[in-house]
Amino acid sequence: MASIDPTAIAAIFTVAATATSWQRTNLGLNTRVDHGGFTWTVQLPPESGRAYISGSSGWGGDTCEYIEATWGETFLIVDAAMNATRVR
Repeated sequence: MASIDPTAIAAIFTVAATATSWQRTNLGLNTRVDHGGFTWTVQLPPESGRAYISGSSGWGGDTCEYIEATWGETFLIVDAAMNATRVR
């Protein structure tokens, strides 16, 4: 796993907290956000737990990651996901 700057990690979770496009999978909800020239996948577990970065794709290939958000970041990301997937 590549070393990712803590500031970049926080920025990725901040962008995920404003995401309006979420996909439902058997692994939970996920969204893809762009930051620093890469597309990052942020995952919400299907039951409970903190949001996490599960990987990135971009120039040079794909990476698998497991970088957890704080609970505060997770609450904001859950709110964005629920707003985006709410049936209106």
